[in-house]
Amino acid sequence: MLRNTLLQLRHNIGRLTAAGLAIVLGVGFVAATLVFTGTMQSSVRHMVAAPNLAADVVVTDNTARRVAGEENDKRQQRLRKIRETEGVAAAVPRNESYANASWKGERYSVEVSRLPEQKSLRWYELAEGSYADSAGEVVLSKRAADSANLSPGDTVTLQQPQYISPSEGESEKSPPKREVTVSGLVDIGSNVLTSGSRVTVFAPQGLLNQLGATDYRAIDLLLADGADTSAVLDRLRGELETGRYVEVRTGQQQAEHAVKLFSGSVAAALNAVLLPFGAIALFVAGFVIVNTFSVLHAQRSRQYALLRCVGATRGQIRRSALFEALLVGLITSVIGTVFGVLVSATVSWPLGLTDSPVDFGSLGITPLALTAPVAAGLLVTFLASLAPAARAMRVAPLAALRPVPDEQASRRIGRARLVSAVVFTVAGAGFLLGGALLGSMTMAVPGGLLAVVGILLFTPTLIPAVARALGYLMRSLGPTGTLASGNAVRNPYRASSTSTALMIGVGLIVLLLTGTASARHGANEQIDQRYPVDVKIAAEERGQPFPEGVGQRLESLDGTAATAALSGTTFEMERPESSMPEGASREDIPPATFRALGIDPAKLAEVSRHGAEELRQGTALVSDNVLDSWGWSEGERVELPIGDGSATFRLETTKLVRSGFLLTRSDLAATGAETNTTEIWARATSDTYTPGYTAELDSLTEESASTPIDVGGAVQMRAQYTQVLDTLLLIVTGLLAVAVIIAVVGIANTLGLSVLERGRESALLRALGLTRGQLRGTLALEAVLLAVVGTVLGALVGVLFAFGGVAAMFENMGLPVAFAVPWARLLLVIGCAIPAGVLASVLPARRAAKAQPAAALSEE
Repeated sequence: MLRNTLLQLRHNIGRLTAAGLAIVLGVGFVAATLVFTGTMQSSVRHMVAAPNLAADVVVTDNTARRVAGEENDKRQQRLRKIRETEGVAAAVPRNESYANASWKGERYSVEVSRLPEQKSLRWYELAEGSYADSAGEVVLSKRAADSANLSPGDTVTLQQPQYISPSEGESEKSPPKREVTVSGLVDIGSNVLTSGSRVTVFAPQGLLNQLGATDYRAIDLLLADGADTSAVLDRLRGELETGRYVEVRTGQQQAEHAVKLFSGSVAAALNAVLLPFGAIALFVAGFVIVNTFSVLHAQRSRQYALLRCVGATRGQIRRSALFEALLVGLITSVIGTVFGVLVSATVSWPLGLTDSPVDFGSLGITPLALTAPVAAGLLVTFLASLAPAARAMRVAPLAALRPVPDEQASRRIGRARLVSAVVFTVAGAGFLLGGALLGSMTMAVPGGLLAVVGILLFTPTLIPAVARALGYLMRSLGPTGTLASGNAVRNPYRASSTSTALMIGVGLIVLLLTGTASARHGANEQIDQRYPVDVKIAAEERGQPFPEGVGQRLESLDGTAATAALSGTTFEMERPESSMPEGASREDIPPATFRALGIDPAKLAEVSRHGAEELRQGTALVSDNVLDSWGWSEGERVELPIGDGSATFRLETTKLVRSGFLLTRSDLAATGAETNTTEIWARATSDTYTPGYTAELDSLTEESASTPIDVGGAVQMRAQYTQVLDTLLLIVTGLLAVAVIIAVVGIANTLGLSVLERGRESALLRALGLTRGQLRGTLALEAVLLAVVGTVLGALVGVLFAFGGVAAMFENMGLPVAFAVPWARLLLVIGCAIPAGVLASVLPARRAAKAQPAAALSEE
């Protein structure tokens, strides 16, 4: 039996090609994912471990994130205790923060870290120049500095990011700014923690103090010569309140802990995102395997019957069929694993030449990356071959030796399966609808999965029925259309499994397309509500004159519908007694600085989507945050000390300004305050192409480098959300494309096996006058019909499930349900089914057309 199995495998190697290709693609996807994950882990290992290995002992201190104020005093006391501990030579906080930076007329965001005075704590190597000797010098990460065209001797301006607390109003005080010189460059490698091309600035402690970058999460300790590490650890743990937020470890222990914690979380996150797509690809490949072995075993029914007649048992037949499947699975899984590793290496090579945050110089090929894909491929092949093997061993010895109709063609869906399909589909749809109405994801997700199971159970009846309905349209194409529509549903189980594989891939893609479109539509509605003005341009630093020409340039942009200039001034105001914190005195809280903006109500109506009707003479528009923090209420009349005197205004809430006050231009002028143009607002046309328009707005920022400006508003927010959603959609669609490709391979496989089964039939049709072109057309139309059925059903199911999921998610988040169907993209997906079907029929059609009618009919 073993020799017979090997001979059969060698004889049918061509027929197993499609199933093997499906396994290779699915397993290759899993292998590439695991190699990519291993590469990410090895990339971060150096950065996570190196800073800790430079220290003898590391004290992690995460209390700053938990409590402010009094807890900061405790942190300082803890640092003093550490430095006074016997055996500790130095204790250096590992300061890490962010800052705004500018050089050569450009502005950036940089990471700021402490440059330790102790050389042994500098875990990086000096590549160029020298280390900083004063608070006016810094060193930079070399790779990022090279990308930014920075070198030793260049000047960089650093400024602490400005954070405005809503409870304190708007402060006009500029954050600290320092101009420093680059003294040298250090090599820190390429890793995700430094964000690849983001510049990392290593600065002396004095400069960090000036910038206010004093936060730290760890303290690096150097021990005195001859100090016992264990004894020092015991002393520190005894003196410090160690626990959840404060921990003491050796440098080696902290490095191992950080690598395990960070790398493990990275690997888990990546695997959780990518591996499900590999599982989908393997699941789809299972349909191809079922079809392949079902046809092969049906064609061998006479041979199996003869083996039974000469003494082979049913168990031997079954074991032979399973062994053949496992052997195919093992070989193709190994090939798929090698293919996945090669794909990773091929993709990694060009990425390693870029400023990618991941070091792709060496692939992270782990034992798991080599064994798990092979095991997954074997498991899928084994499970998919169980049903065909069971049918093979049930062949009766004598019945199989005489001509009988194809068993597969005559089988119908059983009552138990039909009832289960109806129950699962109805129950799942009910839970999904309930989750959508109640905003419960815990109902919607299980309901969706249950409905999917019901639909898959129902496909042997559903897909042939839809194929027959669409087949009536093909009969208008003549004999080829009539033959194609009949052949497509001749074997319902094979047709259903072929189209189901495509339905799954297309359904998931359509689900993502519809979900993304709905999320974009909902996000745009929320952005329009929160940001009534499309574009707001202001000088980056308060008090700076507004750049000339920016308004005219904005007005001339293609996509700008209207613009309005706002005049402004600043004023100081004492906090009312009613809003003073408990126990605080007037001397403890200085006056807050506010900004007053003025605009004509008519111009405001032109540039804002809503809220302009609230601006009237004697009214001041203010945000809810300012009202709440100052103890005011809407409709209250408040005296504002603007200009030489003061004026009383009635307060109304608005979303037009986040802080400060918005007045009519005439009211602002009546205060006598000295004003100048401080902001320009604009409204975009309804058909504006957002990415292109935001690119034009970014060019305004580059053109006004001498006087930096800030560009905000609804357009920028919409562009950010759109970019994120489109990027995620592109990535996920690319990942699901593997499953769609496997499904198309399945269509080609089904046609190829059908050509072998219908050899005599095709020869008879040729003998009756059917040309080779018409025979090719028949197979092409059959493939198109199967592809269209799977695509249409997948699109329909995807839209329905997207509606339930989007409704449940939006209701759960407390947002109004916004459902949008991307009709153009859906039609594009459905339209792609026709060329995919034609492409899948090319090789089977060539094989069928080559057959000689006389030779095929002469075979017994």
